[in-house]
Amino acid sequence: MNRKKKTSTEIFTSSSSAAETIAYNQDLLTEILIRLPTKPLIKFKCVSRQWLCIISDPDFCLTHTRRHHRNGFLSPTALLLKGDCYTPPSEFAIVPLQHYSKVPFFHYIHDPDIKIVQSCNGLFLCESSSRNRYLICNPTTKTFKRLHHPNNSSRGAVSRFFVSLAFDPLKSPDYKIVYIWERYREPFKFHLDVYSSRTNSWDLEMITFEVDEEDSIEFHDGVFCNGKIHWCGYGNESLYFDVDNECLETMPMTLPMRIDAPEQCRYLGESRGCLYLAVTYFMPIGLEFDIFEMTRDYSQWNWKKRLNLGDAVKLFPELELGCVEYLPGYSGVCFIRSEKEDEPKVVLWADGKIICFDFMEGTWKKLYDLGPGLKIGSLFLGEDDHLHHEMFHAYQYFETLSCL
Repeated sequence: MNRKKKTSTEIFTSSSSAAETIAYNQDLLTEILIRLPTKPLIKFKCVSRQWLCIISDPDFCLTHTRRHHRNGFLSPTALLLKGDCYTPPSEFAIVPLQHYSKVPFFHYIHDPDIKIVQSCNGLFLCESSSRNRYLICNPTTKTFKRLHHPNNSSRGAVSRFFVSLAFDPLKSPDYKIVYIWERYREPFKFHLDVYSSRTNSWDLEMITFEVDEEDSIEFHDGVFCNGKIHWCGYGNESLYFDVDNECLETMPMTLPMRIDAPEQCRYLGESRGCLYLAVTYFMPIGLEFDIFEMTRDYSQWNWKKRLNLGDAVKLFPELELGCVEYLPGYSGVCFIRSEKEDEPKVVLWADGKIICFDFMEGTWKKLYDLGPGLKIGSLFLGEDDHLHHEMFHAYQYFETLSCL
C-alpha cells in the first residue's frame, strides 16, 4: 500500500498541534517538567505564567525532589570548602562531584557576614552577623528565611550556644532546628530548644541535660543521619537527638587505642544512612588515619580500614605531604556517598588537591585541583613550608527545589 509522504507544512501543523495539546494539558505538562533536572527548571520559570505557577508549587517541588533520588538517598552535586581563618567570609572553593555547574552563592541575602553552620539535603543553615539570628537558605532557588531565637531574660547570660539542622525531604517537607545553649553560671548544664518549620515556632527548654567534662562533646558540628542529629565526642559517650521522637540518646565513643600514637582529631560523617568516624594520630609523619563504622543498633564502632596517604603520593608524586613533624599531612576529612554502591568515599584536601579513597575500588583518586593561589586549609610559614590547619569544613551542595 502506498503511503502519501507528508509535506513540511503538514509536519509543522502536526507538531504545533502536539505542542498545543501539551501546553493546554496541565497534568501532562507537569509530568514532563517533573522529569527534568533541577537547574533547567529554574530557567523555565520564565517561559510563561503557567510554567512559573507549576514549577513554584510546593507540591511540585516536593514531588520533583523525591523523584530524583538514587536508591533512597539524594546525591550531592558539589562540595563547598571553607576554612575558618584563611579565606574571606564570602568565598568558597567548589569541588564538582557530578557535573560542573556554577554553584549559587549567598549574595542575594545582602548580609556582609554570613557563616555556614551546616548543610543538610539541599538546605543550608547559616548564622548572620547579628547574634541569635539565623537563616535557612536554598541556594538553588535563591530563597531564604530569617529566624530569630526567642530572647528570654530569665536565662541569664548565655556562655555558649550551638545550632543544628534536620531535614529529609524524602520523608517530610518540614525541617527542624535544634538550639543547644549553656549559661555562664551553670557550666556543662545544657538546654535544648527546637524550632519546627511546620508550626513556625520554638519549643523552649524542651530538654535539660548535663555533660561530663571528660566526654568533651562537639556540639558545633552536628551530623544528620537516619532522622537523628549526632555529635562527635572524645570521651566514652556522646549524644544524638532523635528528631521525630524529640529525645536525647547516648552512643558509645570508645575506640581501640593505638599503642604507637595517641589520637589527634576525630571527624564524624555519614553516608547512605551509616555513621563513619575518621581518627587522625599524633605522629612524626602524620599520613595515617583510621576509619570506623557505627553499627546500626548504636552498640559500637567497628574498625573498617587504616588509610595511608603515602599510597596516594605513589599515585600522585606531585603531592608534598608530611613536611611538618607531628602535624597531619592533610587539611581535613569528610565522607560523601558513592554514586551507586553503599560504600562511602573518604575525601580530604592535601597540598591544594582534593583526593578521595574509593572503598569499592580500594584505591586513591584525584577529584579536583584547586589550582594556584592560597591552599585551602593551609597557613604558609615560608617559601617551602606550610602548616595544615585541622579546622576545615566541607558542605555538601544538593540541587533541589525544596521550599522553606
